[in-house]
Amino acid sequence: MQRPAGFFLSKWRERALVLAFFLIAAVLFTWPLVLHLHNGIVGGHGDPLLNTWIISWDARTIFTNPTRLFQGSIIYPSRDVLAYSEHQFTLGVIAAPVYFLSRNPILAYNFLVFFCFAVSGFGCYLLIKELTGSRWGGLAGGLFYALCPYKLSQLSHIQIFFIPFLPLMLLYLHRYLQRGGWRNAALFSFFLLAQSLSSWHHLMYCAMAAGLMWAWRAALSRRREQWLRLVGAAAAAGAAAVLVLPFMLPYARAHQRLPGFERSLKEVELYGARGEDYLRVLDDSVVYGEAPPPFREGGIGYEDVLYPGVMVILLAAAGLALRRREGEDQLAFDSASFRRHALFFSVLCVLSVLLAFGPKIGGWENPFYMVPYRLGMLKFTRVPTRFFLLTALSLSVLAGYGAAKLSIRSVAASRGGLKAGRLLGFGLAALLLLELLTWNLYVYPIAVWGEVPKAYGWLAEQEGARVIELPTHALGPAVMYDRDLKLNPFDIFEYLYREGDIMYFNTYHWKQVVNGYSGYSPFFYRRIITEMQGFPSARSVNLLRGLGVSHVLWDWEWVPSERMEEFNLRLFSTPGLSFVEDFGSKSVFRVEPGETTPPGSLEVTASAPCAVSPGAGFEMGLLVRNPTQAPMVCVDEEWQQFKLFLRDGGGEIGAEAEGRYRAPFFVDAGETVSVPLRVGEVRPRKSGGEKAPAEEGGLHGRWDAELVLEGGALGDRSLGMGLEFKDGLPDSTASDSLAGRVEAPGGPAELQLPSPNGLYTLTSVRVRNEGGATWKALPQLEDYSLPAGEVHVALGWREPDGTTWENQACSLPCDVAPGQEVEVPLLTRPPATAGEYVLRIGLYAEGRGWFGSGLEIKVTVQGWTP
Repeated sequence: MQRPAGFFLSKWRERALVLAFFLIAAVLFTWPLVLHLHNGIVGGHGDPLLNTWIISWDARTIFTNPTRLFQGSIIYPSRDVLAYSEHQFTLGVIAAPVYFLSRNPILAYNFLVFFCFAVSGFGCYLLIKELTGSRWGGLAGGLFYALCPYKLSQLSHIQIFFIPFLPLMLLYLHRYLQRGGWRNAALFSFFLLAQSLSSWHHLMYCAMAAGLMWAWRAALSRRREQWLRLVGAAAAAGAAAVLVLPFMLPYARAHQRLPGFERSLKEVELYGARGEDYLRVLDDSVVYGEAPPPFREGGIGYEDVLYPGVMVILLAAAGLALRRREGEDQLAFDSASFRRHALFFSVLCVLSVLLAFGPKIGGWENPFYMVPYRLGMLKFTRVPTRFFLLTALSLSVLAGYGAAKLSIRSVAASRGGLKAGRLLGFGLAALLLLELLTWNLYVYPIAVWGEVPKAYGWLAEQEGARVIELPTHALGPAVMYDRDLKLNPFDIFEYLYREGDIMYFNTYHWKQVVNGYSGYSPFFYRRIITEMQGFPSARSVNLLRGLGVSHVLWDWEWVPSERMEEFNLRLFSTPGLSFVEDFGSKSVFRVEPGETTPPGSLEVTASAPCAVSPGAGFEMGLLVRNPTQAPMVCVDEEWQQFKLFLRDGGGEIGAEAEGRYRAPFFVDAGETVSVPLRVGEVRPRKSGGEKAPAEEGGLHGRWDAELVLEGGALGDRSLGMGLEFKDGLPDSTASDSLAGRVEAPGGPAELQLPSPNGLYTLTSVRVRNEGGATWKALPQLEDYSLPAGEVHVALGWREPDGTTWENQACSLPCDVAPGQEVEVPLLTRPPATAGEYVLRIGLYAEGRGWFGSGLEIKVTVQGWTP
């Protein structure tokens, strides 16, 4: 069909005006951010600066060293650190020109904010205009999709609200299924890929929306050419999926080697939607900012601002309810089009609302969420309310239908003709804009260019430097410090802001830093930050030396005024540290190189229960001692393999088991640590070496056990012990017959620790089980809850007046059978304030309390004197 000469010019003029409209709307809704594009950010110093670092890292690395994309410069020495959060590849590509031209990470980040709002509205406008034929419907729906309250509440999470390509993906999928064409198929695949590579959440939302549209059209298809298009659409989606696969590999590697890498249901339930969330409004809203009950207050950073507003609901209802009258033959009223599209978005809306509730709705299990969760499709997501993004798109399209139908009907009812329709369309868009409008957002000032502390410019010139920024934020109790300890900042927001600033300033030197945070916190990071509570000390310097950290950047603004003199003396007199230079409030110290001990030089012995119940798994462990004068630091995150062989009196292997364990991370000079090994099913062997089916009732009698460590950090080792399988042996999870004692042969009655806080190794104690039940030791955990009946050595720090400072736990190296005595290494965190304390050491059963006899030691935690 031949088009008028001015058709394409007017078409592009219209699109330019629409894009400008949404850009101006974004400026209004985020005011005064546009005045601070280069040096301000909305949402605080935490997640926005984490995302600024990710986007800058992507922009820099994609075009200079793409094979290192996932090996980010934060959270050293961990690997694949970009996989601890969303990789945001698409955002990095789009921001790259701005980043390279300006060398300003904040400008690149804010460019993406406005790009997202403008393109989101524009894409939704094109989709709605395609479906309804109405410009006013497109403007109204596009305005809600771009700037709805939920999206604005996510201004601190650009990886969530940056979803501009979803409506464009559906637009070209619709066009391809409607009329074919390789260009439509290619653009569908392109926008699916672009949106999927911005966030794994978006991949899931795109797959859900496109898959549902595909299935919807398949149910309505009858002709051969329709089915051929469905096949073509599936092929286009498959091509995009192939290109996404390489980005999944680092996440798969991290999931395989790191405990707790997937979200637990307990965590997910905290972030599921509740009924009252659909009345939660933004405190920056012009209309609802101070709304009385039943409305609830929310803000930027909240995950539950789900109130959409009255206008969009009324328009969506009109879109569904209004029916065609005689003479109304426009596309918005076409019954076939309505059935294919408006009803499809109604189904998508309902389904996304149900998914936003998460695992439970009103205390009842939500099958719409739990079925895909159990299939592994939702185990990476923590916040179900983010499904509201699909709800927002669905409401936008339905509201577009409503605005279109109302505009058409006003034309038919008025003698003013098209003018009346335009006035009504304008009025509807204006009312929607007014109801949604936010104003005067708080913009956090960020140092850029010449305002960046000069220390970071100095670091940029230091070849091969590895850095830690100290002092760390104060941590609360973690209870257990010798296992997979929990990081517990006293003020989580201050901690995130501080680490966020460090990551942001990393973009000005790009050296590897120990600091940072992300969606996942590895053990190395949690342990280092906890150890650094005691910096500077001989132990903390040894750890940094073992890690290969070359410089400490000390910020005096983070030091309490009453401790300035103390830290000044300690920093300049701690062996292993040397002063380099002052840069205003920041001082640089060099960690002097020194000897370290390789893991193969450690002494390793096995610790195992002398008796276990047949057919049941049990905990055993390794006691690893560093006999040298130098620290051992092992940064191997991979699981280590072991095998357990049981030999009869003739030396023949009668049964075996296998498992895996974590290599010890840090063993200071002279220190002993325990490493847990979980032994699951012990299977008998057939003659000839084949594994036999498990015998009913399990093994019995006494066996000579051989524990074989197969390579890994500790090397090949073979350790022997005796092991008896004994019927009728109760354990501490089901028995109240608990008795025992703790002894410290030759241990001191009084103890002096050189400085407060940090971690310190105490003299190992020996514990003896004098009861009738086996004590169950703590297994290698993937969360931080202690199982009921677990027994550990408890450390109770008390001040002389009896006030408790902290109760801590040290894990047993293995299950302990009745009558058995084992060695238990003690790792403790002393009080954060110097003074006199009493340390109670005893036995503790989780869920039951202290039992047996223990020790009390007077401890002097020394302050610092010159």
